[in-house]
Amino acid sequence: RSSRHSQIHPIFSSITSHLRRLGRAMVAVIKSPADKKDYRYIVLDNGLRALLIHDGEIVDTTQEDAEEAEPVSHSGSSSESGSESEGSDAEGEGDIEAEAPAGGVKKAAAALSVGIGSFSDPWELQGLSHYLEHMLFMGSEKFPDENDFDSFLTAHGGASNACTENEATTFYFDCKPSALQGALQRFSQFFVAPLIKADALEREVQAVDNEFTGVAQSDGCRAQQLRAHTARPGHELSKFGWGNRRSLAQEPAAAGVDVRGGLVRHYTQQYSAERMNLVLLGGETLDELEAWVRDEFRGVPGGRGPRPSYAEAGFPFQGGRLYCLQAVRQAHHLQLTFQLPCLHAEYRKKADDYLSHLIGHEGRGSLLSALKSRGWASELSGGVTEQSTAFYLFDIVISLTEAGLAHGSGAGLACVELVFAYLELLRKSGPQKWAWEEMANVAAMKFRFQEEDDVSNLVTNLSMDMHRYPPEHTLVGDYVHELWDEKLIASLLDSMTPQTVRIDIQTSKYEEVCKALASEIPDIKQGVEPWFDFQYVEAVIPGDLLERWQGARATEDMSLPPPNHFVPTDFSLCCEEAKLPAEEGPFPAPPALLVDEPGLRLWSKTDSTFRLPRTTAHFRLSSPALYDTPASAARAHLLLKLLEDRLCETSYLAEVAGLNCNTWFEGRAGIDIKVEGFSHRLPALVDAVFGTLRELDVTEEVFARVLEGLQLKYRNMNMKPHKHATYLRLLSLKESMWQASDILKELDAMTLADVRAFLSSLLGDASHTCHLEALVHGNVPPRATLDLARSVRSVLGPCATPASARPLERAVELPAGGPLLHRAGVRNGEEENSVAEVYRQAGRDGVRARALVDLVEQLVGEPCYDTLRTKEQLGYSVHSGMRLTHGLLGFAVVVVSGVHGPAYLESRILEFLAGFVSTLRGMHEEEFENHRAAVISAKMLKHRSMVEEADGMWEAVTSQKYDFDARAREVEVLQQLTLPEVKAFYEECIAPSASTLRQLSVHVVGKAHQAELSADAGEGVTLLSDPSSLHQRLPLADLEATDPGAPMGVPAAGPQSDAPAAKRLKGA
Repeated sequence: RSSRHSQIHPIFSSITSHLRRLGRAMVAVIKSPADKKDYRYIVLDNGLRALLIHDGEIVDTTQEDAEEAEPVSHSGSSSESGSESEGSDAEGEGDIEAEAPAGGVKKAAAALSVGIGSFSDPWELQGLSHYLEHMLFMGSEKFPDENDFDSFLTAHGGASNACTENEATTFYFDCKPSALQGALQRFSQFFVAPLIKADALEREVQAVDNEFTGVAQSDGCRAQQLRAHTARPGHELSKFGWGNRRSLAQEPAAAGVDVRGGLVRHYTQQYSAERMNLVLLGGETLDELEAWVRDEFRGVPGGRGPRPSYAEAGFPFQGGRLYCLQAVRQAHHLQLTFQLPCLHAEYRKKADDYLSHLIGHEGRGSLLSALKSRGWASELSGGVTEQSTAFYLFDIVISLTEAGLAHGSGAGLACVELVFAYLELLRKSGPQKWAWEEMANVAAMKFRFQEEDDVSNLVTNLSMDMHRYPPEHTLVGDYVHELWDEKLIASLLDSMTPQTVRIDIQTSKYEEVCKALASEIPDIKQGVEPWFDFQYVEAVIPGDLLERWQGARATEDMSLPPPNHFVPTDFSLCCEEAKLPAEEGPFPAPPALLVDEPGLRLWSKTDSTFRLPRTTAHFRLSSPALYDTPASAARAHLLLKLLEDRLCETSYLAEVAGLNCNTWFEGRAGIDIKVEGFSHRLPALVDAVFGTLRELDVTEEVFARVLEGLQLKYRNMNMKPHKHATYLRLLSLKESMWQASDILKELDAMTLADVRAFLSSLLGDASHTCHLEALVHGNVPPRATLDLARSVRSVLGPCATPASARPLERAVELPAGGPLLHRAGVRNGEEENSVAEVYRQAGRDGVRARALVDLVEQLVGEPCYDTLRTKEQLGYSVHSGMRLTHGLLGFAVVVVSGVHGPAYLESRILEFLAGFVSTLRGMHEEEFENHRAAVISAKMLKHRSMVEEADGMWEAVTSQKYDFDARAREVEVLQQLTLPEVKAFYEECIAPSASTLRQLSVHVVGKAHQAELSADAGEGVTLLSDPSSLHQRLPLADLEATDPGAPMGVPAAGPQSDAPAAKRLKGA
């Protein structure tokens, strides 16, 4: 639960009342100059506020009626499909997201945020707001079927979800544009006449309980719940907002509480129109959208008045307190929490953002820099994490090293002293207007050149922002800096003292830290959190320790940050200078191949679509030496982490100024570096990245700190059961994927000399084998791209390795016939959740094969979720979808359950897949056409931003297929595929009875089902003892890299007038 958005301030109440009298806002909603959408703010007669958004670029290409279609009985649901890789080992742990959209149409969307959340739960039904959120999806008087809304959305390429926070509950959906009116009709009935069915109570309380069980071993959720449990008795924050079976069924039943009556009462008393904000985004005119809203939402009951305020509740915590709890993962986190007054009315001043900017800074002289120089910490964040009408919570969270934990009574308290020393520096220096103005300029720049967000995120965030900002600032409220108030900043700083702080220590060395604290603090107490059932200790911080912290003074290595030289000043557009026309057609043009020579392949595309001063530069360094042994993989990953650490002070300044640098270790594929943001200073950041890599030099102390961090990442891999299952499947399928335990063993023995020798072997001589492939896309002409490549090549040095010598990933082709099974226990012995992942391999990747799997994903998704999750309540998490593993297609169903073991979960999955044969055989042509149109619509989704378009092109590059037009060709195939063809494919490759079935199942066994680890695998099932052995005894897909110039018609140079042909870089 987070409360990022909260109560509308009373100052806005008169505005809302005035708008209701007018019926339509006469105030202009301030929007970015880059925003092409039109906005209208209205208030209905019942008090419901609505923001209408007309997007003229929303066009439906599927020739479907604008009227809603009747819901289909069985439909698909997209989830987790797309390419797969090992990711970044300890960082990624799983599947890569589905392919980026390829251009064309946009989705429509809507969100409604109700100003009621967990703070409004009755004490006898804690979690009721969350429970009601679930129940509103279970049918209405007008649309009584429980899965009517989900079925309708899935059949029209859409999805929905909801979230419950402290003071708001927000519902949202997206869909194909032509289905918006039909979806809105169903959505509105959540708030007009929901059924809150008695026969759905048990299923949905189980769903809430499953959701709770799914996070019971989450360190973040446990820490959050400890704050709630230790809040002042009777304070709203002390409520158990998650809810579970005990709080919503067992205890109410024992006390004679009518749960359904409580749900109905909560809805009728709290879900009042005056407390609701609706955002509707579509391609229709504002007048049409307004007419729909007035028709569909005028029936929402009102009259309960504005949403409640909790201003009288006060602060939730007593100051000067310390708490310690066990971490599930191997880690040590120190959190300092300061309680601030509600700052809703002060949003124009951004005083809390100013403090976050300085305290969370990562540049030279910063608090983090001081901690890292001592070897005490690896990461730090600072800022407001909870907002409400009663309080703000400002958290400083430090990831401690072993040395950091040891200093200060063996509990990291020396780091606390450094925090107060830095806060004293800020107080002594006084508020710095120049720093605030720099923040204001960057915020204005980001708003001016704002890129589009995902439509679901957009409508959701705006509906919540409407609680907080007046109508004219709905879009700009997060960016506006209008009033410099040094007195407010000073008063907030003055309140951040040792006497007011709350300290939470979450550590995997819980027993040791508790003993250390007990030796320093006499009155330490033990407790048990009753919902998550974990132990903790609490103590009043002794007066002498508070006095020491009060007297802390800044050290010599602490200072205020300097002016940021990465803030851009040149926003000119090269596409306008070159008079490039805007791209036309549903799919973007491919990039041009500027350079193709040994050691370097360079792609370039100048943007003429988005016309913003932004650029994205992708780089991949590949070499067999990066992954040929576990030792090489360990050294490569550590090298990357050392690079990130060495760049930290530089990259943070760039990030503040709107330039982001990200790095990934992609295993055998190599090292990926991505730099994106405002174009003006991007070359300077690229030069800094590669220059630092070439001349990387670190001390033994820095090496030890970074090595410890990477070791922790590998030790904490696969703690989540669903990630563990994915890891085991990929370990089985991928030709070259070293086990995490092997890499960790190498890290444990590694020295700084090893890394230096490794870097020297990669880049240190004229015959190095490190090949570079790059893509630069955005506000950059081809010749500037060539200059950037020359700069990088001059740093890396010459290389004679041709692109054809780069490693090509391959995957195992599973045998037809009997299924394979791998079983493993959960990594965390207290983990209740089990996972069954059933994977069916469906052949080589190709346009037609991928289209067939995409259609199966669409058709299967919603009924799979409805059957296994909603009706059978196997677990909170149920997913199905396509898998693409190095050229081999597959389809998987994954269920995570805190109730059932994997064997039972797999039996239900197989039963569903078998039964779906009959569903397909009975499917009508019209129903199939709806689903096919939904898939086509998804394939033609328009890119929201330049970086998204660049990421889509980069996927085609890194796959070495260079199939930039893959989606266009798949749409052509989809338009020709028939229902009989899909039926045949499903029965041949996916159904349990398939004659060519190639199946791999992975079972991760939770705490309560450990007996399954030694149980018989079943008739015909081959039990794998070592999943990584498969690629040693089974055939591998014989895939070849594509010549980027020939098959796909990639231009040697793009349409830009000054683009040279592909060539060698002389003197590079």
